[in-house]
Amino acid sequence: MVVNQVFGRFLPADRRLNPTALAWIVVVIAAIGMLAVQSSIAAGVYDAPVALAFGLTVIHAGTMPLSMLRPLFGAILSSFVCAVLPLIVAEVSVEPWPWMVPAMITEVLVIAVLGLRAHWGIALSALLGSIGGSSIAAVIGHFALDRAPSDAAIINIMIYACIAGGVYVAAVIVQQWQLIRSQLLQEKENTAEEHSKRVTIEEKARIARELHDIVAHSMSIINIQASSAPVRHAGLDVEVAKEFEDISTSARAALTEMRGLLSVLRNDDSTHELAPQPKLSDVETLVDKTRQAGVRVTFERSGEAIDAGLRESIGLAGYRIVQEALSNAIRHARNSDIAIRISSGGGTVRISVTNTAGEGPTESALNESHRGQGLVGMRERAGSVGGEIRSRRTAAGGFEVEAVLPLSLAKPLTGDRQERA
Repeated sequence: MVVNQVFGRFLPADRRLNPTALAWIVVVIAAIGMLAVQSSIAAGVYDAPVALAFGLTVIHAGTMPLSMLRPLFGAILSSFVCAVLPLIVAEVSVEPWPWMVPAMITEVLVIAVLGLRAHWGIALSALLGSIGGSSIAAVIGHFALDRAPSDAAIINIMIYACIAGGVYVAAVIVQQWQLIRSQLLQEKENTAEEHSKRVTIEEKARIARELHDIVAHSMSIINIQASSAPVRHAGLDVEVAKEFEDISTSARAALTEMRGLLSVLRNDDSTHELAPQPKLSDVETLVDKTRQAGVRVTFERSGEAIDAGLRESIGLAGYRIVQEALSNAIRHARNSDIAIRISSGGGTVRISVTNTAGEGPTESALNESHRGQGLVGMRERAGSVGGEIRSRRTAAGGFEVEAVLPLSLAKPLTGDRQERA
């Protein structure tokens, strides 16, 4: 990380060195450097055959990058070179043997790479293998090839064992520290995720309480008042009593959907669905209720019959879009003429809600603090099922909302060309 920070100062702000790439660069450079030094010393100082010394040195230095990819093969191959390389040199009595200094450095680097990158057992096998290989070479050289005195060879091997053993322990400690650190970071991420989920659940519960206290309670009062109005006011006209009954029915339906919504908010179960779910075929009932309230609205449906095979999510989205567009027309264009058209064909369902200019917005629409939220909600509804919303003002001063929904879920589209001011 320190090296990355140092080199990062010379790089653009949007580019940083990859730690893995940096490790490969360091290992390859070290391997090339040790190849040049070790081969030249083996041939020039120890009088080893040039071709044989260069070949074994290439293998020994190559075990450094090999250990990055195949740690076990790197450990085995480096131990083999440690046993063979001392046997190809000429008789030497003053230079270190069986461990030449460059060979010692190369093998220590191999053990460091294995200790940092591989399992500690593989690095330990490379350490013990190199000590064992050099010991075998010392025995063979002393008794069969008349190499350096046994005391000097033993001291040489002990020096290597101490250096390599210390590097091995340090590398394993660093690796375990990194492992523990990564596990701690993972636990912190898991804890943060669980905290986020808990906060979300608590927020859902708070919203559910607010909805229950404000909306559900008010709807309950409306339902009770509308249901009891014919009893409390005797002699009501039949049409007035029927209107109170319709109000009570609408209030009960809204309460049912509200209870479903509260259940979703209080239970962290994304698969839970509202019950009952309005469908696209329920738009006609919605239009009838709107007409009973005195709104001039026409409904036209054409194209293929799709109700039986239409997905529930798409049918619900279509119903909610019509419901919201109809509500917007009533609030923003009083006493306007509203036309609803639903057509199907070519794998899509087209919904159009158009209203005339009317007499302007209602008092509540003028005092709204959050304007345009209806169109945002419709756009989100359509996008959730892979559809799109287009909205625009008509040439006559009215407003049109057009939705295009697929008959099956597809990739979400975009498009809300113009929002109601």
